[in-house]
Amino acid sequence: MLLNIHGHDAYCYTGGKPFDAALPTAVFIHGAQNDHSVWILQTRYFAHHGFGVLAVDLPGHGRSKGAALASVEDMAEWLLALLDAAGVQKAFFVGHSMGSLVALETCAKAPE
Repeated sequence: MLLNIHGHDAYCYTGGKPFDAALPTAVFIHGAQNDHSVWILQTRYFAHHGFGVLAVDLPGHGRSKGAALASVEDMAEWLLALLDAAGVQKAFFVGHSMGSLVALETCAKAPE
C-alpha cells in the first residue's frame, strides 16, 4: 500500500490482506538499514487473524521515497502523519532496534 506523506510515497506492507482501519491496527517498524520485509511472517499472521497491519518502510528505506530522516523524533512525526493518512485512530506498535525507539517516541508524542 502506498500513501503520500509530506509529498513522497510511503510504502506499507499489509500482510497479504487489504488494510482495514476499522480493525485493531498493528504497526511494525523496522530497524536501521532494514525494511518491511523483516516482518513478513509476523505481519501475515496478524493480518490473517483479525488485525489491520502496516509494516512501514521508513523514508530512505525499502520502497518508500524521500531522504532518510535524521532523528528518531522526525521518524515519529512521519509515522504519525502516515497513521493519519491511513485513517488509523488507535494502534499498537512493534519495533525492532531503531524501530523500537521510533515506537516509544511515537507513543510519547501521541499517547492517546
